Amino acid sequence: MPERGPVDGAGVRRVPAYTADAVRAAEAPLLAQGRPLMRVAARALAEVAATELRAAPGPVLVLAGAGDNGGDALFAAADLARSGTRVDVVLVRDRVHRGALDAAVAAGARVRSVSEASDRLADYALVLEGILGIGRLSDRRLRGSARALVEAVLALDVRPRIVAVDVPSGLDPDDGTADAGVLPADVTVTFGALKAGLVRGRGPELAGRVHLVDLGLDPYLRRAHPAVVADIALVRVAPLAHA
Repeated sequence: MPERGPVDGAGVRRVPAYTADAVRAAEAPLLAQGRPLMRVAARALAEVAATELRAAPGPVLVLAGAGDNGGDALFAAADLARSGTRVDVVLVRDRVHRGALDAAVAAGARVRSVSEASDRLADYALVLEGILGIGRLSDRRLRGSARALVEAVLALDVRPRIVAVDVPSGLDPDDGTADAGVLPADVTVTFGALKAGLVRGRGPELAGRVHLVDLGLDPYLRRAHPAVVADIALVRVAPLAHA
């Protein structure tokens, strides 16, 4: 597990929140420079998950989608598995970030089918939910195996801790709309900038405590206008050492 970076307190403050398009535009110059934003994000995500596990230890279930959020979750799974945590992974789409999956499996994470994971949901201490991110989608409702797993977790009498990757899947990152098939997070680890949907609509209800990982986007976000400025108890996480 990488050395932890500085984390500030979570007192309520006024924080600018941005649309998904604005965040993607701010990331683009850094990605063009070859900055490993996914690995930085994943290591911070793994550290937040590890902190949750120190309070309530146990196995971790990773729900990984096809996009960058799935990659973040799988690279975090690799970090957690290397630390000795039992990590099971469910791929909710046929497509996957292959490098991140290979890293997770090489570190000891085990790929499970939807039915295998469903049969042992009560065994998990934590669910790392990385199904959907902030990519452009005309309809953000979860479907198929992803929705079935989310509904199975929602039906548990005692749920594991839920850590959402960037935004809870099914929550619109801009306006905060969501249907009933969204897994409410205890913690949302969001990357680069606060997403407007986390503070609008159902965002505050579904996001839990929000951790914002600094990816160095601030100089580029200054070129964009915030979608909203909101009062939020935000935990700011600096880049981790050796990220």
